[in-house]
This record gives sequence, C-alpha cells and structure tokens, in this order.
Amino acid sequence: MIAAKRKIEGLLLVVDESLTSKNAIQYVGRLLGGRRGFEIHLLYLLPPLPPALLEFGGAEDPRREEELDAELRRDQKKWIESAQSSAEPVLDEATRSLRRVGIADRNIHRGFSYPTEPRDAAHAILEEARAKKCCTVAIGHKTPSWFRKIASGDIAERVLQHASGISLWIVQ
Repeated sequence: MIAAKRKIEGLLLVVDESLTSKNAIQYVGRLLGGRRGFEIHLLYLLPPLPPALLEFGGAEDPRREEELDAELRRDQKKWIESAQSSAEPVLDEATRSLRRVGIADRNIHRGFSYPTEPRDAAHAILEEARAKKCCTVAIGHKTPSWFRKIASGDIAERVLQHASGISLWIVQ
C-alpha cells in the first residue's frame, strides 16, 4: 500500500516586538497547535537601511569608486547582520511559543525581509508568502514605528490591498 502524500499548508506569520505580534503568534498557536500538515514561516521585517548606507557621492577615480562601493557594501552587510541579530530574540520567543502548543521544530521556519523602501514592505510580505507557497498570512495590526514614521500607514492595510489569492489573518 502506497501512502498518499499529504499536502503541507504554509502560513506566513509576520513577527516583531509589538503586543499585536504576540497576539498573532498566540492566535496561530491556538488554531494550529498540535495539528499536522502545516508549516509556519516566521518573517521579521527589518527596518530600511539608513539613508547614509544607501549610496555615496562617488569619486572621480574609478579605482577609488570601486573602493568606496566595496566599503558601502561592507557597511550595509554589517548593518543588516546587526539588525538581524537584534531581531533574533523575537524570533526565538515566537518559536518557543509555537513549540509550547505542539508545533514541531521541523515545521517552523525563520526569515527576515531585506531592507527595502518602507512602502514596499507589504509587497515584500506577499512576495515572501508566494515564494514559500503560503496560502495564508497572519499579521498583527499595529505597524512597526519605523514604518509608520516613514510611510504613514499600516502594513496590514497595505497587505490587504494587494493580497490577491492569499488569505489574510489580521490580529489585534
């Protein structure tokens, strides 16, 4: 007898330090805890790169231009690594919360968005959901402060505007 291959459903859970994010983690845990056939992809949205790390003024000498460009890329990489390191405790706590309700380690995946323009955060979430084959996105309704300051709006609302073909769970 050949066992039928089970379809694994993917859910993208956007996490950050906010209370609404913690509520979203608990909500997903209550719904999916102990169930099989689900993979949960935790996504932490990194803030955009600081303006000073986006570009430099350039140089007349092509060799100096290459040096400055390499230095900029090193500084960007260092900043991203630092931002990811700062976010690890949030991902660790989300992972522990999901484990406590019976979700297996092998079904919990962690990732980061890449620093992009704030107005693109909703698109980054949806691109990640599609790339991971997630049919559902769960997100807390409160927007990270860095996004609200720059983009004047709510990520959940922006995701909702563009979430064609994806279920969206907005948790307060």
